[in-house]
Amino acid sequence: MARKTKEEAQATRTAILDAAVRVLSVRGVSRASLADIAKEAGVTRGAIYWHFANKADLHNALWDEVLLPYEPIAQASENPDEPDPLGRMRELFVFLFSNLNEDPRRQQLFRILLNKHDSGEEASAIHIRHFETHIQGFRRIETMLNNAIAKGQLPQHLDIRLGAIAVISYIDGLVSNWLRIPELFDLNSEAPVMVGSMIEMLRSWPMPGER
Repeated sequence: MARKTKEEAQATRTAILDAAVRVLSVRGVSRASLADIAKEAGVTRGAIYWHFANKADLHNALWDEVLLPYEPIAQASENPDEPDPLGRMRELFVFLFSNLNEDPRRQQLFRILLNKHDSGEEASAIHIRHFETHIQGFRRIETMLNNAIAKGQLPQHLDIRLGAIAVISYIDGLVSNWLRIPELFDLNSEAPVMVGSMIEMLRSWPMPGER
């Protein structure tokens, strides 16, 4: 058998991930098997194992696909030499919402990966990755806030830990609520307004004696 080219191998990997999104959207993590995904993708199980060690590895690839588009802006906001870290953080979250609004496949991915009702060992692996991603995101937001304080964009007395908790809770809540009820608000026109309100909340953080 002729060895697949790099382009053919990448096309097969993409087909597997696309099939995984479709299958997991219908069956859930715990009830979907690699055989189901292979059948949907039109490949053998061996082809899946060529690209992914197991189902958890495939799930991790889906997580990476969710996070990758936002990485350049996130890194810019974390850079201590960035002159406008707060503006970059706002740009990051506005891009998250516009990207989510315009990409039905990404909406499916978020629903799969944020589904807390799925159970079983493999679903637990997804929840663990979600937890780890949240912790990493929390630390990165702390860095963004610290940079914004250093540039005089946020008050010196801002509690960075509590501020990061507020930001990640605010953004998570908007994403989860919109995925559950898309008619609740418009991601393109209203989400940026709410992100701006979140920034203003950080700017008006109360002094320690005012809490």
